[in-house]
Amino acid sequence: MKIIIVGAGISGLSLYLHLRKHLPSPPSSQPPHTITIYEAHKPRSTPAAIQDSSFAELSSSTAIVGGGLGISPNGMRVLHSLSPALHAAVTTQGFRCENFDFRSSRGWKLHKTPTSDKNVKRPDGEEVREEWCVASSRHGLWSVLMDAVVEDGGKVIYRKVVDAGVTGLGRPFVRFEDGAEEEADLIVGADGVWSAVKRGVFDAEDERFSPKYEKLAGVGGFLDMPIPEDVLHDRSMVFTFGANGFFGYSPYSPSKNRMMAWSTFETEAVPAKKGFDVEEIKQQLTERHKGWKDPVISNIINTIEIDSVYPVFTTPELPHWGENGLVLIGDAAHALQPTTGQGASQALEDAQTFSFLLTHHLKKAYSEGSDISEADAIVLSSKSLYELRRLRVKTLADRARMIDAGKMKQTIWAELLLCLFLWLVGKFQFVGK
Repeated sequence: MKIIIVGAGISGLSLYLHLRKHLPSPPSSQPPHTITIYEAHKPRSTPAAIQDSSFAELSSSTAIVGGGLGISPNGMRVLHSLSPALHAAVTTQGFRCENFDFRSSRGWKLHKTPTSDKNVKRPDGEEVREEWCVASSRHGLWSVLMDAVVEDGGKVIYRKVVDAGVTGLGRPFVRFEDGAEEEADLIVGADGVWSAVKRGVFDAEDERFSPKYEKLAGVGGFLDMPIPEDVLHDRSMVFTFGANGFFGYSPYSPSKNRMMAWSTFETEAVPAKKGFDVEEIKQQLTERHKGWKDPVISNIINTIEIDSVYPVFTTPELPHWGENGLVLIGDAAHALQPTTGQGASQALEDAQTFSFLLTHHLKKAYSEGSDISEADAIVLSSKSLYELRRLRVKTLADRARMIDAGKMKQTIWAELLLCLFLWLVGKFQFVGK
């Protein structure tokens, strides 16, 4: 089977590793599987990257390997299942975050919640291995996955895919920027919210399937600054909500003097320009968060090295995630609001789930006397991926929209109501469910 993965971000690289680990070998009469990864942009992890990138690129899951993220316990569990060594490498380069600390810009501490999933049990009642959230730079997680791909003998080909489709004979294909085309048995779009592969699955002119701007923009970066004692002691990631935006900060590495921070704010229109004035952005941050009671926030703004600026786009709910050998995973299928804290983890879950499904159906296809083909196995896997994953992703998106209201400009009453809600969630966990 010839497989093309478009996108060398978290979902694309992890899918490669899962397929290499799990796919059954084809019958001896058929050639071995081949997996090719195409990526449009070479990785860029420096602040200069934002000066050279369009907003569409900055909203992509693969273009800029910058900014920070949290890998939730469910995502860490996927990594451990894939490879305990990979799990250990991700944990070692990051910061095990044991608590989420929710605060108000007025200085109120609203509640602190553990990130551990120690109370999670399998359907058969057996307890599972405890996991925590791991805070990391996006580049840190990406580097670990990339190293594993290279170690396995894989490589990324930097060639821009601009479209995808199906030939008259029913074969999926990708079209490159230079007009050349390449066919495969399976093409997986792991190429982010502005997915080129999605254009081959849905009508590119149909606005129902176009990325949706959430009227929010984010700024993030890293800085050399001693980690506050309470954050280090409690191993916390801090989230602060105010009347005119949101601010978060956390350690992201073993160092006691390195932090990552991010701010989200409301902006009605998507800026059209390419490139950013970093000093102007810092001035806007200062103005937006002046008067906020946490002195750590003002210190961060004065020190931070802006690493990423991104308008928040999400993928609308799609009627399916692929057909005719074209399959979508990760942000290409369901770009979520950053509020979920689940972007990376859901990409990891997609990769694992699809590889398990394809492995299951291919084993049937390769068995003697089977009445299904490789092509049938791909179709069944694509359909099952959507059926198994759609509701989970939708639930996360719906919850995030409730919290995203707290990142918009608010009246004092709306701000106080959000504070009350977050405080109640800490006291009575059923409130947030």
